[in-house]
Amino acid sequence: MANLARKWIVLSVELIFVSSLLLSYTDAKRTKEKIYIDLQTQNACFRSLNATHQIGCTSSSEGNVGVLHYLETQDDYNWILKDGPNPPYVVLMNSLEFNSTNLDLLVASQRVNGILVINVLENQTLTPFPDQFSADKSCPNDAYGMYHNNKNYSSCKKQKWNVAGTDVGMMFKDYSIPMFSLPNEDDVSKLINMCYERFNRPINGVPRNYPLCAVQLNDRMDAAKDSVTCTRRTNRLTNLSNPVRYCDPLGDKNIVATVKTVNSTEERPEKSVIVFATKMDSLAMFHNEYPASDSTVTGIVTLLAVAEALGAVKHEIQNNSTAKDIMFTFFQGESFDYIGSSRMVYDMESNSTQFPQEIKKNVVSLQEIRLENIHSFLEVNQVGLRDQGKLWIHTDPITRPKLEDPTQLSDMISSLKTIGSSLNVQLDNVTDDMPLPPASVQRFLMKANIPAIVLTDHQKEYTNKFFNSRFDLPSMINVTDHGNQSDPSADTQTQSLTDVATTLAHFLYKLSTGNTAPSTLKADKDIVESLLQCFLYNQHCELFRRSIDPDDADSLEKAKKPFPFYVSVNVNTNQVTTLTHHILAQYLGEEIAVSKDACKAPDTDKTHQFLWIQGNLTQSSTGNTRVGACIKSTSMLTLAKSPAFDIDGYDWLSGTYSTWTESVWEPLKVRIFLVPSQQFQTTTLSLGVVIMLVSFVIVYFINEQSDILFSHPTSNRYYTY
Repeated sequence: MANLARKWIVLSVELIFVSSLLLSYTDAKRTKEKIYIDLQTQNACFRSLNATHQIGCTSSSEGNVGVLHYLETQDDYNWILKDGPNPPYVVLMNSLEFNSTNLDLLVASQRVNGILVINVLENQTLTPFPDQFSADKSCPNDAYGMYHNNKNYSSCKKQKWNVAGTDVGMMFKDYSIPMFSLPNEDDVSKLINMCYERFNRPINGVPRNYPLCAVQLNDRMDAAKDSVTCTRRTNRLTNLSNPVRYCDPLGDKNIVATVKTVNSTEERPEKSVIVFATKMDSLAMFHNEYPASDSTVTGIVTLLAVAEALGAVKHEIQNNSTAKDIMFTFFQGESFDYIGSSRMVYDMESNSTQFPQEIKKNVVSLQEIRLENIHSFLEVNQVGLRDQGKLWIHTDPITRPKLEDPTQLSDMISSLKTIGSSLNVQLDNVTDDMPLPPASVQRFLMKANIPAIVLTDHQKEYTNKFFNSRFDLPSMINVTDHGNQSDPSADTQTQSLTDVATTLAHFLYKLSTGNTAPSTLKADKDIVESLLQCFLYNQHCELFRRSIDPDDADSLEKAKKPFPFYVSVNVNTNQVTTLTHHILAQYLGEEIAVSKDACKAPDTDKTHQFLWIQGNLTQSSTGNTRVGACIKSTSMLTLAKSPAFDIDGYDWLSGTYSTWTESVWEPLKVRIFLVPSQQFQTTTLSLGVVIMLVSFVIVYFINEQSDILFSHPTSNRYYTY
């Protein structure tokens, strides 16, 4: 009987063990889903570094956890900072509360373990718009601009351009706790209704009983300290088969295209190239939120519209031997201390590099363009919001008196204003003692005295009160989403930018040829409208679909929102860069009738670039299809990576070139769960310890009696002799 009882005990233990394994295998996922609610957001604040600092946000390796509290009144701040009995907290706040002062206060308290910012832009009851907001500095890029060491103009002494920013800039502080933006209304509803209201909101100032609702924020960044340290750690060969990266340099590609084709067998005269430029990038506190409507897009659209207009008369410039060449230029990484423009100047003046492409023996290429070849420089900055109904012409007071021809710049200003007046575009110039606003041309003027104009929508401080922020939205510059059945005629910006592009096309034509532009030279309003819609609202627009490489078409179709304008790291070419490059090539180049395999430059002639794009939709017996098209142009990509990362022995503390890197980061995650009281957790732990000890006793008992419990009767065998 004793043996039978022991066998029943063993059988029971085995059944329990097997059952638990089966249950854990089949219900583990459901159990996790019952414990955690994952939010959709991937819009995190992440860490960047330069030669001396780290900035931005990070979580611990396991994520930061805190009890959720919604900041609505001053009492909520008191609760978070001193009265609340259950720190650390994760704070939920709206955009009006998310400012530098409140952020510094919360982080310094050391009672806050993470921050969530409501950014549901379609629902202003959840996210009221602030009067102004910018994550950038009040004097952007000053340390790497031409006025940094000037006693009259350094640190924007004469004019604070970005009054919505701060001296340091929210973007450029080190917070060392995770922060996420919440653009999804469903996420916000879960946090407020399912989490805070149900479990956490104090009742008449009295804390709620456990369980409380907590949030876990995972935003781990691997790099730390500064770019010098993380670059050294990344380059250390500790594991050759699988090298560990800690950070990557910020950077991408610049885009350049010349109207003329001056090849390497020809001479490029001095002062024979007009640079027509804008920037392509923006910055913001949170990943994926870079609408950049006025900060960036108005400039891109204007240059592309001018390219399309001049493309129709390009042969008049190409066939005029005395006409000056026009180089369309799009800079990347300008928001981070002029990465793209610094690189172009470095390549133009360096003896070890050639711009825009390397010239090889027995290969015909484009002739070099060096600083001495530049005749003049016209840069389009923010042009979407008119200050006093005008666009403003800015020039540099330091280099202006040093120009070889003192009248050249004044003649350019006079010509531009006259053309604008004839085309109903009001233009005026700022006073002579006003320095240039932050602009790419500053990096060129640091090396050469060039007649330069920067065209903006502001006379003094930025008209755009949301410069480099998630609020620089299309609606702020009067552009509506036509995909949502908006009336295109309500978009006053489309006509405004069309008029500006026509004015600049006439100005560049005259500056190049010396002749008055033909009256037929006009920017196309439909193209301006299409460009605005594609960059700001509808990444699946026909223009983008036509312009994309077929091999890259899937990435376009899978995109769920307009492409970001953040420069990112120099590993892959950004989609904005690729699409802008392809569109520019179509406007200044020509389509040639060859197959995809034949769409390439000859080995001995690299003066033109060849791009294979999807092309227009065509009707066939099987329906609408794209047969592809080959575009031949001078439009090309050049490196937009700071020279600091390529110069051997570069002095990282010299302040000559941008040293920004981005930390490598772990997968982002935000999830909600309930936390019990300390007593409950202690009880659970104690019970677990008791069960573990009982299990040890049972295992010991089974082991001691194994010869009895697991014995088998001897088989009876019968042998026949």
